[in-house]
Formats: sequence, structure tokens, C-alpha cells
Amino acid sequence: MKRSDGSVFNLVIRTRITIVCLLLGFFILCLRLWFLQVLHNDYYRVRSDNNRFREIPLVPPRGEIYDRNGNLLVENRPAYHIELVKEDCAKVGCEKTLEKLAEIIGKDIEELKKSVASPQLKRRRFQPRVIISDVDRDTVAKVLTRKYELPGILINVEPARHYIYNDWASHILGYIGEISPEQLESPNFSGYRAGDVVGKYGVESVQEPLLQGQRGKKIIIVNAAGTRLKDADYEGEKPGHNVTLTIDYVTQQAAEEAMSELRGAAVALDPQTGEVLAMVSKPSFDPNRFVSGLSADYWAELNGEGHAMSNRVLQGLYPLGSVFKTFMGVAGLAEGVIKSTEVINCAGSFQVGNSRPFTCHGHHGPMDLKAALKKSCNIYFYTVGQRLGIERIHDYATRFGFGEKTGLDLANEKEGLIPSIAWKRKRFNDKWYPGETPSVSIGQGAIEVTPLQVARAMAALVNGGRVLKPYLVKQVELQDGTHHFEGRVEEQRTLGIEPWILDYVKEALVGVVNETGGTGNRSNLNEFGIEVGGKTGTAQTRQMRGSKTLKEEYSLAWFGGFAPAKNPRIVVAVVVEKGGHGGVTAAPVAKKIMQAYLVHELPAKVDDDSTVQEDFSHRVE
Repeated sequence: MKRSDGSVFNLVIRTRITIVCLLLGFFILCLRLWFLQVLHNDYYRVRSDNNRFREIPLVPPRGEIYDRNGNLLVENRPAYHIELVKEDCAKVGCEKTLEKLAEIIGKDIEELKKSVASPQLKRRRFQPRVIISDVDRDTVAKVLTRKYELPGILINVEPARHYIYNDWASHILGYIGEISPEQLESPNFSGYRAGDVVGKYGVESVQEPLLQGQRGKKIIIVNAAGTRLKDADYEGEKPGHNVTLTIDYVTQQAAEEAMSELRGAAVALDPQTGEVLAMVSKPSFDPNRFVSGLSADYWAELNGEGHAMSNRVLQGLYPLGSVFKTFMGVAGLAEGVIKSTEVINCAGSFQVGNSRPFTCHGHHGPMDLKAALKKSCNIYFYTVGQRLGIERIHDYATRFGFGEKTGLDLANEKEGLIPSIAWKRKRFNDKWYPGETPSVSIGQGAIEVTPLQVARAMAALVNGGRVLKPYLVKQVELQDGTHHFEGRVEEQRTLGIEPWILDYVKEALVGVVNETGGTGNRSNLNEFGIEVGGKTGTAQTRQMRGSKTLKEEYSLAWFGGFAPAKNPRIVVAVVVEKGGHGGVTAAPVAKKIMQAYLVHELPAKVDDDSTVQEDFSHRVE
């Protein structure tokens, strides 16, 4: 009896223990389910969806870029990229996938491994990474026909930039590249993702917010091998806005051809509005080379001796040489230190105190301001400079915009330099000596200007004294088909100089080009019935100063001009490095630029200038 009671007791105990174990197990199971389905529901749902759903970002086509007349300059083309999703090849091994890919397309396996192993921006799970960009269609066909052998490999097509004329206007248009980690952290790039392509230089960079467009996305359903089964959702991308520039294709082409074998810069403006009609910096670069990733060799070449990445139009700092005499003449008349009829004798030499003699390139004899500009006499302007003094020279030069940025809508513009007493004291802790003024009077000494500053100053001379802000973007075509006019005439200030003085100097510059003995004869457009005005210059670089044997190697050839004389529609500034005399090298370049624009544009724009012929059958269309 006792044994029976003990057996029953043991059975009850075992039953209770079993029930407790079952309840504990059930509790643990419920706790685990709560942990998975409630507490970490989002995490595991996302992982599950990532195995089944894939979000494919749809890159928007960037806005196209046109010239002022609607000529397409930059467009988009399809680019095919080979991409790898590491999670989809993990089972078989991504290295095997890469080996098979290398075999199929004939690529070096080590290059593919480096591409996969190279540092990259932060990548989400199942996010593809590009391992070979912009492949040709034959390669695409090879990959797609053997896709079943390449788990984790995708072919993605995106719009890629195409610069139609290669290195043409490259310093204006710029180039694109993959967004950097620093840019991703900047508030200016809010909403961008790793791998996005952005403008890095030129208009592509400055107008990035307009050109970029809005990303779309496509959700697809895939199987365990990552093979697409069907579409689940779609949100279309929105293209970027099209941008119309102020540059004129025909004029830009003429500038490109005229500067093709030279090193330097040329820029043309509409003096009435400040529109940039053409801008060339040589040597240049091909922005198409940046689209698919730049080779180290090409980058080193661009940053070599020629400094091809530097836009000399607004970043090149040069002594201006005799073109500066134009503005010295204005200052002298405005301050009353010379009169238009006053004659100053050039005996070939000029001396200040005990300083070394300052020489001229000739013995011109007695001459007034017009004759001095025509023959580019140094002695005349040494005299004007001594009468003005460095402070008044600085004042009038800065009125014309030298020594300050023009405000053109491109990055990294340089200010340049016009020396003054305060500058000398701050820079060298020394006073200004009278013997330093003659060099500045003829555009030498410490003077540093950009070609764009020269063009703007020349525009102010011929448009009645208005200093304008140059601009490059004429209008933007919005996505709804309407147009937003970006460019506008922006007057920064007026010169505050009597009109007769500006007219007198302008007339003198017409003589420089058209009269016998003028140094600018090679820029005239007499065969087209168009009267041109301008001033030549030959400046010495720092390497040349003090040397008599390196003249051609280190000289700068300058020309600043305008046309037509009675109603100027274009001003041009040209500088040629190692160019010799401005009248020989720079003036012919300016002529080709002015000819291209005026012969092309004048019938529609200038019909009241009696010097313009009616027959323009020879014009470039």
C-alpha cells in the first residue's frame, strides 16, 4: 500500500515537472516570437524584404546645355554598368563569380578584385556597386547571355554625360564626377546618395541644383538567386532643367580655332549687357574623359606644365602691358594732368631722380594722346603716370574693375592686383618710391589682371561708362515647359567720367587699328566694312625681367578691342603666353573672333551703322 502511494506521488511530481517544463518552453517560445515579431519586427521584415524585393534607383537624366541660339552642346547618352550584389553571390563565392566574369568578357581578374575591394562610400545591404562602368554593347550581350553563370552580377543602364564637341568650351561647360564623402556631408548636397554623379567644374558645378533632376525608383521581386521575377512598384525620375548659355556657337568656334595652337586665353563680351559670347582657355581638356572615371595618367597630364585645368580667362594673372595705357589716358584727361591737344616729346628715354633710365621702343618725337596710343609710346605714359601718381592710377584702374572679381558665375575667380601705397606698406612694410610708378604706368610692375577684367574694362569704356557684371547663363527651361530668365543686365557702378573723355579715347583706339602706323592693324575688319577699335600690348613676365635674350619665350602678347566702332556689339580680350608682340600674335586672334560674331550677327542687330555693308552672303550660318 505504501509502495502504491509512493508511485502515485512520484507520478504526480513528474507530471507537474513536465507541465512546468512545457509551460516554460511555451513561455520561451512566446518570448522568442515576441522578440522576433514585435520587438525586432522592422529589422527582420526589412531583411526578408531585401531577400525578395529590390529597390533600383532610377538616375534622372541631367539637364541639357545649349548655346544662345539653341545649338545643343551637352546631352545624355545611355551608359551600361556591370554591377555586383555581394549578398547574391555569397553562397557560391563572389570570387568565383568574378573569375567567371573575367573569363567571359576578357578582363583581368585582379583588376576586378581591386574594383570590388577598393574603398567605397557607405553601402547598404543588397545595394549594387559598380565594378565596370560604361561598357560597350558587345560586353553587355556577353554578360546577359551567360547570366545564369554569374550570380550577383547585374547590368544597369543609366544616362551618362556626352560633351558633343569634346574639349570645345571645356572651361565653360566643366565636367562631372562621383560625389565625394565631403560633399555628402555638406548641406548643399542634402538628399544626395553615395554613388551619385554631380557637377565638379564649370557650369556643370555652378548650375548643379538645376541640372541634377530628381531621382526615381523601381521595386522588383527577385528569387533566391537574385533573378528578377516581376515589377512591384515604380516611381519615375524627373529630368533636370535645360540650361541656355549666353555663348554663341559660331563665335566660340572661331575662338577655339584661333587659339588652337597657342597657349593663353580669349574672351568676348557683349558690352551692352555683360553676356559672355565666347571664352577659351588653352590648353584645354576633354570632359568626356571624366565621365567613366579618369585615368591617373590623364589627370597628371592635365595638371602638368600646361595647367590645362586652370581657366586662364578668370584665373590667369598677368601684367597687362600697353593695353593699360588706354585707361591711363582716361585718367590723365579726367584729372586734367594732360589735355587732348597737349604734345609730349619722346626722346627714347625717361628718368625719375637717380633711378635707372626708362626706355621706349622708339624715338617718336612730339605727340599728343591719340598719337601716343597709336604708336604705343612709353615715354608719353611715363610722363602721365608721374603726373598722376600711384594713388590716382590705382583709383582709376579700380573704377574700371581691375583688382577685383568680376562676379562671373563660375568658381575660383582671381582678384588680381593694382598696386598702391597701402598695398606696398602691407605687403613689404615699405613706402612707395616715385621710381616705381613708370613701370605701372605702362601696365608692368606689380600689376596683375585677368583677361576677363580687361574685357569688362574695355566694355565700360565703350558703353558709356557702365561697369557690368558678366554672366554666362541666359535662361533655364523648367520642367513645366516655362522659361526662367537667369541672366540680366547688372550694373555694378558707373565710372563717373565725362562722356567726351571716353569718346575721345575710344576714337583714339579706332586709330590704333585703322590708321597707318597703328600697332593694331592686323585686327581690322575693313574688308567687311566694319570699323574696329583696340589696343595692343606686349608684357614682360617675371621670368623675362632683366633679360634681353628670353623675349619671345617669356613675353605676353595682348589685345583688347571692340567693334563696330559707332555702336559696339562685342569687346574682346586676348592674351597669348610666349606670344611676342600683341599686334602680331593676339590681334589676329581677336579679329577672327569679332569677324565670326559680327558677320554672323550684324544683319539682325545693327542696321543703322553706315560703315556696315548690306551684302553678308559670305557670313557663316
